[in-house]
Amino acid sequence: MPQREWTISLAEGSRIVVDLRNYRSTTESFSVVLISEVEGEETCSTRYDTAHDQPHRDVLGRRAGWLEKEWMLWSENKDAFRSALADLRANYERYLDFYLQH
Repeated sequence: MPQREWTISLAEGSRIVVDLRNYRSTTESFSVVLISEVEGEETCSTRYDTAHDQPHRDVLGRRAGWLEKEWMLWSENKDAFRSALADLRANYERYLDFYLQH
């Protein structure tokens, strides 16, 4: 199963770390993780993945840790991957702010 990993640099010390695994033309699994520097340490402030056999986003808080899963029940892995990548690119600042407040 071919695996690709890459990083997308963002502003404000943040980046998106991507892990994509395909089999033929099917997206088997993925993770799209927002990593941000907070007080000199790198932390995961939110992530999309296909753990539990269903695409979802883990909502995280700095103090609270894991808060909830937002399931992407409507989506195939390939579409969920594209949506996750676009969402983190467009909304990473909002997710980082939420993480810092919770």
